[in-house]
Amino acid sequence: MAIAYPDWLPLAQKSKTPKPDAGFRTDLPQVGAPIFQKLTDDTKTGFSLTWIFTLAEHRAFLQWERSPNYLDKSNQWFLMPVGIGSGASGDPEMQELHFTARPTWSQSGSVFTWTGDVVTRELKNSDDDYADIIVELPPP
Repeated sequence: MAIAYPDWLPLAQKSKTPKPDAGFRTDLPQVGAPIFQKLTDDTKTGFSLTWIFTLAEHRAFLQWERSPNYLDKSNQWFLMPVGIGSGASGDPEMQELHFTARPTWSQSGSVFTWTGDVVTRELKNSDDDYADIIVELPPP
């Protein structure tokens, strides 16, 4: 079961650069156009995330990541809202994430900056049910 991200901590604030898998294989023959072969619909998406914390927030995030009661040194999946630019207002959507390596942090005065790479099994996107409307109708 995925562990909840503490709702009082700030969400990842920058570097939300998605890296989706391709669900196909590409063959480049000596002559002619490339050949694309669909392999799967089961593709993961990776993100590089950055959090900016105060001392109190840093202490809580550090214990949340380390404690066997929570992420157990990044060995557990977790639930956290991530803004992916979907939905009418672009609000963050809940994603099930896992760190690909333990996150790292740096300190500058009283500001703590954490960075970490995560992966999601399936990118949740509230726009998926409205693809035809979003694509076919121009925005107001």
